[in-house]
Amino acid sequence: MNGPLIDVIIAVYNGQRFIGEAITSVQAQTWKALHIIVADDGSEDDTTAVVESLMAGDDRIRLLKCPHRGVSATLNAALAQGSAPFIAFLDADDLWAPQKLEKQMAALEAGTAAVCFCLIREFETLTRKAATTQQARPAPLKGYSKTAFLGGRRLFDTYGGFSEQVAIGDFVEWFSRILRAGLELRMLDEVLAYRRIHDRNSTLGVARKSFLELIKKHLDEKRKD
Repeated sequence: MNGPLIDVIIAVYNGQRFIGEAITSVQAQTWKALHIIVADDGSEDDTTAVVESLMAGDDRIRLLKCPHRGVSATLNAALAQGSAPFIAFLDADDLWAPQKLEKQMAALEAGTAAVCFCLIREFETLTRKAATTQQARPAPLKGYSKTAFLGGRRLFDTYGGFSEQVAIGDFVEWFSRILRAGLELRMLDEVLAYRRIHDRNSTLGVARKSFLELIKKHLDEKRKD
């Protein structure tokens, strides 16, 4: 398919277990005009070996090796490496439906929205020792998250990259700037992304209160504007 190029950015740290599946779901996209930038945040397992094995058969994949500085710094390094006019993100343990990018690009090109999201469905890859509270929710969720995002590079040129001072909720903090700017958003009423629930999710053990405080802070700033 001919069309605008998309940089698909996958930040990963010690993700050998699932990174191959994530990349394969990008390779299966019906929208073929894309680069896959895998930004490795100093992994100490065989993540890079898995990525390099896939690179051998697909010249669209690039591996960016970074020192271990956290997800925000790693995402920013990947943003600086790319040049495509559109950007999508995929968490290293999540998956996409094959038409995810094609349908989101069609929505952006047909309207005036600056950002397009889609519904997410959760699924489980749990060990027997995993906490029973970490279970996939059965109903689709509105995907205001990196994995469900597609938007123009100009958004990052205008509103900046991810804050490296935020320990959690990197996308929440960035997205709050877009909300304050009043840009038009589009949410596709279709499940096109899948969030994996497993015993090593990066948000496990993180208090819900921390996310709520971050959201409240930026809503308060919006009211002041």
